[in-house]
Amino acid sequence: MSREAIENLTLDLEEMRKLAGSAQRSRVQQMLAIDIRKLETDIQRQRDLLAAQAASSEQTVARPVQTSVPGDVRRYQVELKEYAWDQSDKFIKIFVTVNGVQQVPEDNVNVEFTENSFQLVISDLNNKDYIFVVNNLLNSIDAEKSYRRVKSDMVAIYLAKQGPAKWAHLTLTAKRLQDLKDERMSDGKKATSDDPSAGLMNIMQQLYESGDPETKRMINKAWHESQSKQKMPTLE
Repeated sequence: MSREAIENLTLDLEEMRKLAGSAQRSRVQQMLAIDIRKLETDIQRQRDLLAAQAASSEQTVARPVQTSVPGDVRRYQVELKEYAWDQSDKFIKIFVTVNGVQQVPEDNVNVEFTENSFQLVISDLNNKDYIFVVNNLLNSIDAEKSYRRVKSDMVAIYLAKQGPAKWAHLTLTAKRLQDLKDERMSDGKKATSDDPSAGLMNIMQQLYESGDPETKRMINKAWHESQSKQKMPTLE
């Protein structure tokens, strides 16, 4: 993204902040706050990318020998978002579709496991580095017994459970979102303010601001689905 595009996003951000300052209804304020945070995150990411590109250019000038190597092409980072998952008594199975992943060397496909998260990195596939990250797993896993397998156009990731319990969700964030939906649909729910949806919006905003890319993707999806339902005409 060019500097001009970042400047345009910054102008959009300033105007949205002005709108948020003049908004009266709490729900509108919460909606604007989420959009403002999304813009701030996007602007910062684009600035970081621009700075990284500038630093890469400086290194290229400082090391002309490297640039003279035939076929030397700058790689770009791609964040993977789509996946499917299943489970058995011993493993949570994650399936990430990546076209052509079987063509790269085995050493180019790495997964780093922790007790509550994992990160998949596929290096130099069609001059791109692919990254898939999931944080805040619903339950702790055994990182040492977890592993991955490369298949045709797919990476299968096996998270070793620490017990045979069935997981209702992959992440704590998914569980919290489901709990919020259930609470909202409950007949016995009490309004948390003059606007019954304000409490939900506030919690979703907090989850979005502190969440990883997967968390933000899920919240954005839930938000758009909610907006689409509100816009659908009703039959009288």
